[in-house]
Amino acid sequence: MRRPYDPGMGIEDLLGGRDLGDVKKAVGFVMENSDDFEKLLILVRGLPDDAVGFIGKLPELLKTIGSGLADAGEQAAKAAGALVGDDGEGGARKALAGSATTMHAAKDRLKEASGMLSGLAGELDKIPGIGDAAAKKLNDGSGQIGEVATEVESLAGNLQDLSGILAGVGDALKGLGTKLSESGGSVKTLLD
Repeated sequence: MRRPYDPGMGIEDLLGGRDLGDVKKAVGFVMENSDDFEKLLILVRGLPDDAVGFIGKLPELLKTIGSGLADAGEQAAKAAGALVGDDGEGGARKALAGSATTMHAAKDRLKEASGMLSGLAGELDKIPGIGDAAAKKLNDGSGQIGEVATEVESLAGNLQDLSGILAGVGDALKGLGTKLSESGGSVKTLLD
C-alpha cells in the first residue's frame, strides 16, 4: 500500500527512513565502480541458468570441503600415531625395533650354540673309531645353526630398516595431517 504524498515528509522518509548520507555513499560507490559492476552484470548474464543456483550453494560446498579437509587431517594424524606413536618412537615402529633387538639377541645365542657344537665336535673327533662320524654330524649341525644365525641377523636388519621407513612415513603423515587440518580451518574461516 502506497503512502500518499505528504508535503511535510523529508527525503529520508521517502527512502524508507535511511540516512541521506548513507544513500549518498552507496550511490557514490556504485558510480565510482560502475565499470566493474557492468563487467559483473555481463559475466552474470553470460552464465548458464543453473550457475547462479550453484553460486548460491558455494558456501555450503566450502563448508563441506573444509570439514572434509579437517577430517582427513585428523585421520592422517591418527595413522601417523599408529605408525610411530605420539613421540615418534612408538606404535608399529617400536614393535619392529623391539623385534629387531630380540632377533639380534637370538642371533648371538645361535652363534654361541654353533660355537659350542663345533667345540664338542672337536672333542668327539679325538675318540677313535666313533668320534669321526659324530664330529662330522656335529660340525654339519653347527654350520647350519651358523647359517640360521646369519639369516636371523639379516632379518633383524630388515626390521630395523622397516622401522626407519615407518618413521619417515609417520613424519610425513603428521605433516600432511597438520597441513590438511590447517587448510580445512582456512576454508571454514572464509565462511565465518
